[in-house]
Amino acid sequence: MNRTARSSQDRGFTLIELLVGLMLGTVIITAAISFLITHMRSLEGSDIRENVVRNDRYVGALLRHDLQMAGIDIESSTEFGTVGAWPGSRGDTLFVLYVPYEPAPAPIHDIDPTQFQPPAGEGTCGERCIDVLYDMSEPVELLAGDLARLEVNGVRRLIVINDVTVDGFALEVSFTAADTLLRQPAGLSGNLQVEVPGTFIQKLGVVMFYLDDQDRLIRADRMNMDGSPDGEIVAYGVDDFEISVVFEDGDELERPNPYDSDYSNDYDDVIAVKVRVTVRAERTDPRVNGGELLTKTSVWYVAPRNLRYEKNRI
Repeated sequence: MNRTARSSQDRGFTLIELLVGLMLGTVIITAAISFLITHMRSLEGSDIRENVVRNDRYVGALLRHDLQMAGIDIESSTEFGTVGAWPGSRGDTLFVLYVPYEPAPAPIHDIDPTQFQPPAGEGTCGERCIDVLYDMSEPVELLAGDLARLEVNGVRRLIVINDVTVDGFALEVSFTAADTLLRQPAGLSGNLQVEVPGTFIQKLGVVMFYLDDQDRLIRADRMNMDGSPDGEIVAYGVDDFEISVVFEDGDELERPNPYDSDYSNDYDDVIAVKVRVTVRAERTDPRVNGGELLTKTSVWYVAPRNLRYEKNRI
């Protein structure tokens, strides 16, 4: 009896039991692999959606942040705006102007009172050069490539500085030859008469957004010497970038126009900007959007606080 019991306990699997075990194992492994593949494909589809949403949110946050800087320490005038736009062949261009803090506001450099009053359309140290005062105890913050405003008794011009030379208590600030910058008057265009006193130069901060020819949204915070923006890519696959400028009377236009007969669509009438952006996925996927390329369109309405303050103050 003991020998028979040991023989029954020590025997291995029968062929049928082995086949059944192999079949069950195969079924389990196949199901696990199928689940894993389905899960991975689901993750790929989710990744496509998340990338589109992430790009959309990033662009929106960046635009809202930069637009809030419009008009910091500088008010808009009829022909000079701190926020504006214009249409282009591949999308619109948006610009924002403000006085930078470093950490205090960029100083105003008055014209050197010892200089003579030059003829109209000329500077004090050359055709495109102005002598201004500066505090010798502070470092010179005006640098080549900076955007600045040249103001003469309330008349404003934009300039791109190409050289700054220290001359005693004064700076010789030369600027590029440009009659317009950011679609606004620049330099000494229109035979602007530099006057002593009444003329000053102040550094400005600038931000520009625009699309390049590869559907990339570019953000620039500097300008090249020729007045073109010097920017970096902030988003790929941007199909649409449209700007509407909103005015105090509720009108929405492509851009301000201070030179027509309508007095309600000038730069100092702007209260907000409406931005419409469409971003797309990098690729199609049969599990996402019915196999069609996924896109997301968002519209943001941004009313910079400094522009609201300009309109609400007494």
